Amino acid sequence: MSWPFDPYDGARAQSAWSLLEEMRRAGPVVEIDREMRYVTRYEPCRDVLRDPVTFTSSIGMKAPGVVVPPLDRTLGEMDGPQHALARRIMVGSVTPRVVHAAEPFMRATAHALLDAAPTDLVPGFTVPLPNRVTTYLLGFPAEDADAIAGWAQELMESGFPATNRSHRGEGFAAAFPEFAGYIDDRIAARRAELEAGRDDHPDEVLTRLIKVNELAPSQVRALMRNLITGGLTTTSQLLGNVIDLLITDQDAQALIRASEANLASAVEESLRLRPPVLFVARGCAADTDVAGCPVAAGTRVILGHASANRDEDVFDEPDAFRVGRANADAHLTFGYGVHVCPGAAVARAVARVGIGVLLERYATLRAAPGYRFENVPTYFEIGPKALPIET
Repeated sequence: MSWPFDPYDGARAQSAWSLLEEMRRAGPVVEIDREMRYVTRYEPCRDVLRDPVTFTSSIGMKAPGVVVPPLDRTLGEMDGPQHALARRIMVGSVTPRVVHAAEPFMRATAHALLDAAPTDLVPGFTVPLPNRVTTYLLGFPAEDADAIAGWAQELMESGFPATNRSHRGEGFAAAFPEFAGYIDDRIAARRAELEAGRDDHPDEVLTRLIKVNELAPSQVRALMRNLITGGLTTTSQLLGNVIDLLITDQDAQALIRASEANLASAVEESLRLRPPVLFVARGCAADTDVAGCPVAAGTRVILGHASANRDEDVFDEPDAFRVGRANADAHLTFGYGVHVCPGAAVARAVARVGIGVLLERYATLRAAPGYRFENVPTYFEIGPKALPIET
């Protein structure tokens, strides 16, 4: 049986919770539209993520038939030694020490944004906060943050993540020339500094990437774009999803206000129940099986975080939001194995600090009259398009 589900159809993917439950009951691996295989359960998802040789990441999040040239691939589209090298650089640039040292900046930025008394917390808070933190960590000029956010949002809400093209052309540089040009200019400026003997930013990720002779300039550009878009949209959706809970459930808000531990737990439970990224895709490189289900070479395999995070064999009452859930942080939202998200610690810190400041500033948070959750237009993401609050 083939299930009528296409994860690349945003309208369908973002409202498919009941269908995902049916698919999960049907089996750990089911056939879906376009002859893809969807892995529905937790342990099989982890098994696939543990095996980057049989299940290649080179297809990234692109739709079937779309191939990204190797020199234009992001971290999630890399395999083997090249992935290991780029990942090591990225992880080394966002160590716990670096993230902790950035928390005062996060807190000050959150306060500054709320000083403007935004009536909609998406454009006023959940988008600019993670973007400004990312800009800060990358060492880009602070005054460029809003332009960077605009480019990143345009890219993520376009067809580019699935098709690798826009109406302007194919590939990042042709599809988004202003965005690509900005990154190229930053790379060129930093490279010129290094060639002149000035190494004033040795720990910044851009400097570390430029110093790697194995990476071509276009690969450095792709990885920088990866950090910008990942730092913006995923964390924005995480922030937005927690705030959606706060403004619509006063009991949950009171519980989260009660302690920092409850706040941290709520962030993990939000990541589990409403993952900012609904799935990741893999290409099967050789005939194999997943949880006893045959998967042929060449098959596109969809690892459904949205389903696996609600696997009732792992999470009791999986559809319930439960602050204090003992295993909430066992979710697969940030991946698993060699491809676990290198920016996970930053996303968690931005969410924890940002929500903490929001609760400090507002004695009570309530949704504006008539509010209802409307999802962002990115096909693989879950997060509120708007968060109007009472003022």
